[in-house]
Amino acid sequence: MQKIYFGTQIFTWPCYILPHLSGKKRHLLEKRLFPPKISVPKPVIWIHTLSVGEVQASLPLLKALKKNYPGYFLVFTVATAQGLEQARLKAEEYADLIWPGPIDLYPVITRYVKGFNPRAFILVESDVWPGVLSLLKKKGVPLIFANAAISKKSFEKFKKYSFLRKFFFGNFDVIGTATLGDFERFKKLLPTKKIFFPGNLKFEIELPPTDKIEKIISQLSPFLKRPVIVCGSTHPGEEEILFEAFRLFGQGSLVIAPRKTERAQEVLLLAQKKGFDVALRSKPSHAQVMVVDTLGELLALYALADIAFVGGTLVPVGGHNIFEPVLHSIPVSFGPYIESISDLASLMIEEGVGFCASDAPALVALWQQMLARNDTLSSRVSNFCKKFSGISEKYLEILATFL
Repeated sequence: MQKIYFGTQIFTWPCYILPHLSGKKRHLLEKRLFPPKISVPKPVIWIHTLSVGEVQASLPLLKALKKNYPGYFLVFTVATAQGLEQARLKAEEYADLIWPGPIDLYPVITRYVKGFNPRAFILVESDVWPGVLSLLKKKGVPLIFANAAISKKSFEKFKKYSFLRKFFFGNFDVIGTATLGDFERFKKLLPTKKIFFPGNLKFEIELPPTDKIEKIISQLSPFLKRPVIVCGSTHPGEEEILFEAFRLFGQGSLVIAPRKTERAQEVLLLAQKKGFDVALRSKPSHAQVMVVDTLGELLALYALADIAFVGGTLVPVGGHNIFEPVLHSIPVSFGPYIESISDLASLMIEEGVGFCASDAPALVALWQQMLARNDTLSSRVSNFCKKFSGISEKYLEILATFL
Protein backbone atom coordinates (compact mmCIF):
# COMPACT_ATOMS: atom_id res chain seq x y z
CA MET A 1 0.00 0.00 0.00
CA GLN A 2 2.87 2.36 0.86
CA LYS A 3 4.50 1.69 -2.54
CA ILE A 4 1.26 2.57 -4.33
CA TYR A 5 0.87 5.69 -2.15
CA PHE A 6 4.38 6.95 -2.91
CA GLY A 7 4.19 5.87 -6.57
CA THR A 8 1.04 7.90 -7.27
CA GLN A 9 2.78 11.02 -5.94
CA ILE A 10 4.41 11.37 -9.35
CA PHE A 11 0.98 12.56 -10.47
CA THR A 12 -0.53 13.91 -7.23
CA TRP A 13 2.33 16.09 -5.97
CA PRO A 14 0.63 19.35 -7.10
CA CYS A 15 -2.22 18.56 -4.68
CA TYR A 16 0.32 18.68 -1.85
CA ILE A 17 2.22 21.77 -3.02
CA LEU A 18 -0.39 24.11 -4.57
CA PRO A 19 -2.30 24.78 -1.29
CA HIS A 20 0.95 26.17 0.12
CA LEU A 21 1.37 28.81 -2.58
CA SER A 22 -1.07 31.32 -1.12
CA GLY A 23 -1.96 32.88 2.21
CA LYS A 24 -0.09 32.20 5.43
CA LYS A 25 1.25 28.85 4.18
CA ARG A 26 3.36 30.47 1.46
CA HIS A 27 6.14 31.78 3.71
CA LEU A 28 6.40 28.34 5.37
CA LEU A 29 6.79 26.36 2.15
CA GLU A 30 10.60 26.44 2.02
CA LYS A 31 10.85 25.30 5.64
CA ARG A 32 8.36 22.50 4.99
CA LEU A 33 10.44 21.30 2.07
CA PHE A 34 13.88 21.69 3.67
CA PRO A 35 14.05 20.90 7.40
CA PRO A 36 17.29 21.43 9.32
CA LYS A 37 19.73 18.65 10.10
CA ILE A 38 19.93 18.24 13.87
CA SER A 39 23.53 17.67 14.90
CA VAL A 40 23.51 17.56 18.68
CA PRO A 41 24.90 14.82 20.94
CA LYS A 42 21.43 14.23 22.42
CA PRO A 43 18.96 11.69 20.98
CA VAL A 44 15.84 13.28 19.48
CA ILE A 45 12.18 12.84 20.42
CA TRP A 46 9.93 14.15 17.66
CA ILE A 47 6.45 15.37 18.67
CA HIS A 48 4.02 16.36 15.92
CA THR A 49 0.51 17.77 15.86
CA LEU A 50 -1.96 19.64 13.68
CA SER A 51 -3.13 23.10 14.79
CA VAL A 52 -3.97 25.50 17.63
CA GLY A 53 -6.17 23.20 19.72
CA GLU A 54 -3.83 20.27 19.33
CA VAL A 55 -0.84 22.43 20.30
CA GLN A 56 -2.70 23.27 23.51
CA ALA A 57 -3.26 19.57 24.18
CA SER A 58 0.44 18.85 23.52
CA LEU A 59 1.74 21.31 26.13
CA PRO A 60 1.32 19.09 29.23
CA LEU A 61 3.13 16.24 27.46
CA LEU A 62 5.93 18.53 26.24
CA LYS A 63 6.36 19.89 29.74
CA ALA A 64 6.53 16.39 31.21
CA LEU A 65 9.06 15.29 28.56
CA LYS A 66 11.26 18.33 29.23
CA LYS A 67 11.23 17.61 32.96
CA ASN A 68 11.71 13.84 32.83
CA TYR A 69 13.96 13.49 29.76
CA PRO A 70 16.51 16.32 30.05
CA GLY A 71 19.02 14.24 28.09
CA TYR A 72 16.83 14.33 24.96
CA PHE A 73 16.43 16.97 22.26
CA LEU A 74 12.73 17.75 21.77
CA VAL A 75 11.52 18.65 18.26
CA PHE A 76 7.96 19.96 18.01
CA THR A 77 6.42 20.23 14.54
CA VAL A 78 3.01 21.72 13.74
CA ALA A 79 1.08 21.45 10.47
CA THR A 80 -0.82 24.76 10.24
CA ALA A 81 0.47 28.34 10.23
CA GLN A 82 -1.78 29.37 13.13
CA GLY A 83 -0.78 26.29 15.10
CA LEU A 84 2.89 27.05 14.53
CA GLU A 85 2.38 30.61 15.75
CA GLN A 86 0.66 29.26 18.86
CA ALA A 87 3.50 26.78 19.44
CA ARG A 88 6.06 29.59 19.32
CA LEU A 89 4.03 31.50 21.90
CA LYS A 90 3.38 28.60 24.26
CA ALA A 91 5.97 25.84 23.74
CA GLU A 92 9.34 27.58 23.39
CA GLU A 93 10.32 26.87 27.00
CA TYR A 94 9.74 23.14 26.48
CA ALA A 95 10.74 22.35 22.88
CA ASP A 96 14.33 22.67 21.67
CA LEU A 97 13.19 23.16 18.07
CA ILE A 98 9.78 24.29 16.78
CA TRP A 99 9.36 23.70 13.05
CA PRO A 100 6.58 23.42 10.43
CA GLY A 101 5.35 19.87 9.89
CA PRO A 102 6.34 18.02 6.71
CA ILE A 103 4.41 17.77 3.47
CA ASP A 104 3.82 14.04 3.04
CA LEU A 105 5.81 13.71 -0.20
CA TYR A 106 8.48 11.03 -0.32
CA PRO A 107 11.52 13.31 -0.93
CA VAL A 108 10.33 15.72 1.77
CA ILE A 109 9.65 13.21 4.51
CA THR A 110 12.93 11.48 3.69
CA ARG A 111 14.70 14.76 4.51
CA TYR A 112 12.74 15.09 7.76
CA VAL A 113 13.50 11.55 8.90
CA LYS A 114 17.19 11.89 8.02
CA GLY A 115 17.48 15.42 9.40
CA PHE A 116 15.75 14.73 12.71
CA ASN A 117 16.86 11.09 13.07
CA PRO A 118 14.42 10.62 15.97
CA ARG A 119 14.73 8.04 18.71
CA ALA A 120 10.94 8.14 19.13
CA PHE A 121 7.96 9.80 17.41
CA ILE A 122 4.79 10.97 19.18
CA LEU A 123 1.75 12.16 17.24
CA VAL A 124 -0.66 14.15 19.40
CA GLU A 125 -4.35 13.94 18.52
CA SER A 126 -4.50 14.28 14.71
CA ASP A 127 -2.69 14.83 11.39
CA VAL A 128 -2.06 11.16 10.56
CA TRP A 129 0.09 11.02 7.42
CA PRO A 130 0.87 7.44 6.29
CA GLY A 131 4.00 8.40 4.36
CA VAL A 132 6.03 9.77 7.24
CA LEU A 133 4.75 7.03 9.55
CA SER A 134 5.81 4.26 7.15
CA LEU A 135 9.32 5.70 6.73
CA LEU A 136 9.77 6.07 10.49
CA LYS A 137 8.51 2.51 11.01
CA LYS A 138 10.92 1.19 8.38
CA LYS A 139 13.73 2.93 10.26
CA GLY A 140 12.67 1.18 13.48
CA VAL A 141 11.48 4.32 15.28
CA PRO A 142 8.84 3.67 18.00
CA LEU A 143 5.56 5.38 17.03
CA ILE A 144 3.12 6.53 19.71
CA PHE A 145 -0.30 8.00 18.93
CA ALA A 146 -1.29 10.18 21.90
CA ASN A 147 -4.76 11.55 22.64
CA ALA A 148 -6.06 9.60 19.68
CA ALA A 149 -9.68 10.13 18.73
CA ILE A 150 -11.92 8.59 16.10
CA SER A 151 -15.48 9.72 15.54
CA LYS A 152 -18.35 7.26 15.17
CA LYS A 153 -18.70 8.30 11.53
CA SER A 154 -15.02 7.65 10.76
CA PHE A 155 -15.18 4.39 12.72
CA GLU A 156 -17.94 3.10 10.45
CA LYS A 157 -15.89 3.95 7.36
CA PHE A 158 -12.72 2.28 8.63
CA LYS A 159 -14.71 -0.77 9.77
CA LYS A 160 -15.74 -1.41 6.16
CA TYR A 161 -12.20 -1.22 4.75
CA SER A 162 -9.57 -3.13 6.73
CA PHE A 163 -6.75 -2.09 4.37
CA LEU A 164 -7.41 1.59 5.18
CA ARG A 165 -7.29 1.13 8.95
CA LYS A 166 -3.96 -0.70 8.61
CA PHE A 167 -2.69 1.94 6.19
CA PHE A 168 -3.45 4.85 8.54
CA PHE A 169 -3.00 3.30 11.98
CA GLY A 170 -1.13 0.03 11.49
CA ASN A 171 2.35 1.53 11.90
CA PHE A 172 1.73 2.80 15.44
CA ASP A 173 3.28 0.72 18.22
CA VAL A 174 0.96 2.17 20.85
CA ILE A 175 -2.29 4.14 20.68
CA GLY A 176 -3.43 6.11 23.72
CA THR A 177 -6.99 7.35 23.39
CA ALA A 178 -8.61 10.57 24.55
CA THR A 179 -11.86 8.97 25.72
CA LEU A 180 -13.24 5.57 26.66
CA GLY A 181 -15.42 5.65 23.54
CA ASP A 182 -12.33 6.21 21.36
CA PHE A 183 -10.63 3.29 23.14
CA GLU A 184 -13.52 0.96 22.37
CA ARG A 185 -13.66 2.03 18.72
CA PHE A 186 -9.91 1.68 18.13
CA LYS A 187 -9.91 -1.70 19.91
CA LYS A 188 -12.58 -2.99 17.53
CA LEU A 189 -10.65 -1.72 14.50
CA LEU A 190 -7.23 -2.92 15.66
CA PRO A 191 -7.77 -5.79 18.12
CA THR A 192 -4.12 -6.91 18.13
CA LYS A 193 -2.69 -3.41 18.60
CA LYS A 194 -1.56 -2.12 22.01
CA ILE A 195 -4.28 0.41 22.86
CA PHE A 196 -4.87 2.04 26.25
CA PHE A 197 -7.02 4.78 27.75
CA PRO A 198 -4.98 7.22 29.88
CA GLY A 199 -7.47 10.09 29.64
CA ASN A 200 -7.59 13.28 27.62
CA LEU A 201 -4.43 15.41 27.61
CA LYS A 202 -6.67 18.45 27.31
CA PHE A 203 -7.68 17.83 30.93
CA GLU A 204 -4.11 18.73 31.88
CA ILE A 205 -4.04 22.09 30.14
CA GLU A 206 -2.58 24.67 32.48
CA LEU A 207 -4.17 28.05 32.84
CA PRO A 208 -2.17 31.00 31.51
CA PRO A 209 0.01 32.80 34.08
CA THR A 210 -1.97 34.67 36.70
CA ASP A 211 -0.50 38.00 35.65
CA LYS A 212 -1.70 37.46 32.04
CA ILE A 213 -5.22 36.65 33.20
CA GLU A 214 -5.27 39.62 35.57
CA LYS A 215 -4.00 41.91 32.81
CA ILE A 216 -6.78 40.83 30.44
CA ILE A 217 -9.40 41.23 33.18
CA SER A 218 -8.14 44.71 34.08
CA GLN A 219 -7.98 45.73 30.38
CA LEU A 220 -11.43 44.54 29.37
CA SER A 221 -13.67 44.47 32.48
CA PRO A 222 -14.24 48.28 32.48
CA PHE A 223 -15.86 47.94 29.05
CA LEU A 224 -18.10 44.95 29.87
CA LYS A 225 -21.42 44.65 31.67
CA ARG A 226 -22.39 41.69 33.81
CA PRO A 227 -23.28 38.99 33.06
CA VAL A 228 -20.53 38.34 30.51
CA ILE A 229 -21.05 35.57 27.96
CA VAL A 230 -17.82 34.37 26.32
CA CYS A 231 -18.32 32.40 23.09
CA GLY A 232 -15.17 30.68 21.84
CA SER A 233 -14.14 29.10 18.52
CA THR A 234 -17.26 30.10 16.58
CA HIS A 235 -17.92 29.37 12.90
CA PRO A 236 -19.89 30.97 10.04
CA GLY A 237 -23.60 30.35 10.54
CA GLU A 238 -23.07 30.01 14.26
CA GLU A 239 -22.58 33.69 15.04
CA GLU A 240 -26.05 34.49 13.68
CA ILE A 241 -27.64 32.09 16.20
CA LEU A 242 -25.51 33.44 19.05
CA PHE A 243 -26.36 37.06 18.23
CA GLU A 244 -30.07 36.18 18.15
CA ALA A 245 -29.75 34.41 21.51
CA PHE A 246 -27.93 37.40 22.98
CA ARG A 247 -30.64 39.74 21.68
CA LEU A 248 -33.32 37.60 23.33
CA PHE A 249 -31.23 37.31 26.52
CA GLY A 250 -31.30 41.11 26.72
CA GLN A 251 -28.60 41.79 29.29
CA GLY A 252 -24.85 41.89 29.85
CA SER A 253 -22.06 41.72 27.28
CA LEU A 254 -21.09 39.18 24.64
CA VAL A 255 -17.42 38.41 23.95
CA ILE A 256 -17.15 36.35 20.76
CA ALA A 257 -13.95 34.72 19.44
CA PRO A 258 -14.22 33.31 15.90
CA ARG A 259 -12.26 30.11 15.34
CA LYS A 260 -10.20 31.91 12.69
CA THR A 261 -9.09 35.34 13.83
CA GLU A 262 -9.01 36.59 10.23
CA ARG A 263 -12.82 36.45 10.34
CA ALA A 264 -12.97 39.06 13.12
CA GLN A 265 -13.93 41.91 10.76
CA GLU A 266 -16.61 39.75 9.14
CA VAL A 267 -18.10 38.93 12.56
CA LEU A 268 -17.89 42.59 13.62
CA LEU A 269 -19.85 43.69 10.53
CA LEU A 270 -22.44 40.98 11.18
CA ALA A 271 -22.92 42.18 14.76
CA GLN A 272 -23.35 45.75 13.54
CA LYS A 273 -25.90 44.56 10.98
CA LYS A 274 -27.82 42.92 13.85
CA GLY A 275 -27.97 46.31 15.57
CA PHE A 276 -25.36 45.88 18.32
CA ASP A 277 -22.71 48.36 19.43
CA VAL A 278 -19.46 46.54 18.64
CA ALA A 279 -15.77 46.78 19.54
CA LEU A 280 -12.67 44.78 18.73
CA ARG A 281 -10.70 43.17 21.54
CA SER A 282 -7.54 44.90 20.24
CA LYS A 283 -9.32 48.30 20.53
CA PRO A 284 -11.69 47.85 23.48
CA SER A 285 -14.50 50.32 24.08
CA HIS A 286 -17.93 50.30 25.71
CA ALA A 287 -20.02 48.04 23.49
CA GLN A 288 -22.59 45.26 23.74
CA VAL A 289 -20.47 42.88 21.66
CA MET A 290 -16.68 42.53 21.72
CA VAL A 291 -15.12 40.57 18.84
CA VAL A 292 -11.79 38.89 19.58
CA ASP A 293 -9.22 39.63 16.86
CA THR A 294 -6.14 38.48 18.80
CA LEU A 295 -4.49 35.07 18.78
CA GLY A 296 -3.78 32.78 21.73
CA GLU A 297 -5.95 34.53 24.33
CA LEU A 298 -9.14 32.48 24.38
CA LEU A 299 -8.22 30.34 27.39
CA ALA A 300 -7.48 33.48 29.42
CA LEU A 301 -10.60 35.26 28.11
CA TYR A 302 -12.84 32.59 29.63
CA ALA A 303 -11.83 34.07 33.01
CA LEU A 304 -14.09 37.03 32.17
CA ALA A 305 -17.13 34.80 31.77
CA ASP A 306 -20.20 34.27 33.87
CA ILE A 307 -21.44 31.98 31.10
CA ALA A 308 -19.37 30.19 28.43
CA PHE A 309 -20.25 28.76 25.04
CA VAL A 310 -17.93 26.67 22.84
CA GLY A 311 -18.40 26.74 19.08
CA GLY A 312 -18.34 24.34 16.21
CA THR A 313 -21.45 22.86 17.84
CA LEU A 314 -24.39 24.88 16.46
CA VAL A 315 -23.25 24.09 12.91
CA PRO A 316 -22.07 20.66 11.69
CA VAL A 317 -18.39 21.00 12.56
CA GLY A 318 -18.21 18.55 15.46
CA GLY A 319 -17.15 20.78 18.34
CA HIS A 320 -14.02 22.27 19.88
CA ASN A 321 -12.45 22.17 23.33
CA ILE A 322 -15.32 22.29 25.82
CA PHE A 323 -12.96 21.64 28.71
CA GLU A 324 -11.22 25.04 28.63
CA PRO A 325 -13.98 27.07 30.34
CA VAL A 326 -14.27 24.60 33.23
CA LEU A 327 -10.62 25.26 34.13
CA HIS A 328 -11.93 28.63 35.35
CA SER A 329 -14.79 26.88 37.21
CA ILE A 330 -17.19 28.14 34.52
CA PRO A 331 -19.92 25.74 33.33
CA VAL A 332 -20.09 25.44 29.57
CA SER A 333 -22.89 25.45 26.99
CA PHE A 334 -22.69 24.06 23.48
CA GLY A 335 -24.86 23.04 20.54
CA PRO A 336 -25.97 19.60 19.30
CA TYR A 337 -23.18 19.02 16.75
CA ILE A 338 -20.68 17.36 19.10
CA GLU A 339 -19.52 14.38 17.07
CA SER A 340 -15.81 15.08 17.63
CA ILE A 341 -16.26 15.56 21.38
CA SER A 342 -19.26 13.31 22.03
CA ASP A 343 -17.73 11.25 24.84
CA LEU A 344 -16.44 14.29 26.71
CA ALA A 345 -19.71 16.15 26.16
CA SER A 346 -21.71 13.18 27.48
CA LEU A 347 -19.51 12.99 30.56
CA MET A 348 -19.84 16.70 31.26
CA ILE A 349 -23.62 16.58 30.80
CA GLU A 350 -23.77 13.59 33.14
CA GLU A 351 -21.68 15.43 35.74
CA GLY A 352 -23.86 18.54 35.43
CA VAL A 353 -21.09 20.87 34.23
CA GLY A 354 -21.93 20.94 30.50
CA PHE A 355 -25.24 21.84 28.87
CA CYS A 356 -26.58 21.40 25.34
CA ALA A 357 -29.04 23.63 23.45
CA SER A 358 -30.03 23.42 19.79
CA ASP A 359 -31.17 26.94 18.87
CA ALA A 360 -31.35 30.56 20.04
CA PRO A 361 -34.45 30.28 22.29
CA ALA A 362 -33.09 27.13 23.92
CA LEU A 363 -29.75 28.86 24.52
CA VAL A 364 -31.49 31.78 26.20
CA ALA A 365 -33.39 29.48 28.56
CA LEU A 366 -30.19 27.58 29.30
CA TRP A 367 -28.14 30.72 29.97
CA GLN A 368 -30.83 32.01 32.35
CA GLN A 369 -30.77 28.71 34.27
CA MET A 370 -26.95 28.68 34.40
CA LEU A 371 -26.90 32.25 35.68
CA ALA A 372 -29.45 31.51 38.39
CA ARG A 373 -27.39 28.53 39.62
CA ASN A 374 -23.98 30.19 39.19
CA ASP A 375 -22.54 29.56 42.68
CA THR A 376 -23.66 25.93 42.84
CA LEU A 377 -22.38 25.20 39.33
CA SER A 378 -18.97 26.80 40.00
CA SER A 379 -18.43 24.50 42.97
CA ARG A 380 -19.49 21.47 40.93
CA VAL A 381 -17.16 22.39 38.07
CA SER A 382 -14.20 22.80 40.45
CA ASN A 383 -14.77 19.31 41.85
CA PHE A 384 -15.09 17.92 38.33
CA CYS A 385 -11.65 19.28 37.35
CA LYS A 386 -9.94 17.67 40.34
CA LYS A 387 -10.81 14.20 39.07
CA PHE A 388 -8.35 14.42 36.18
CA SER A 389 -4.59 14.37 36.70
CA GLY A 390 -1.45 12.37 35.87
CA ILE A 391 -2.29 11.76 32.21
CA SER A 392 1.10 12.84 30.85
CA GLU A 393 2.86 10.53 33.28
CA LYS A 394 1.01 7.54 31.81
CA TYR A 395 2.46 8.38 28.39
CA LEU A 396 5.93 8.70 29.88
CA GLU A 397 5.59 5.20 31.32
CA ILE A 398 4.80 3.87 27.83
CA LEU A 399 7.67 5.86 26.27
CA ALA A 400 10.09 4.49 28.87
CA THR A 401 9.52 0.94 27.56
CA PHE A 402 10.99 2.04 24.21
CA LEU A 403 13.76 4.33 25.48
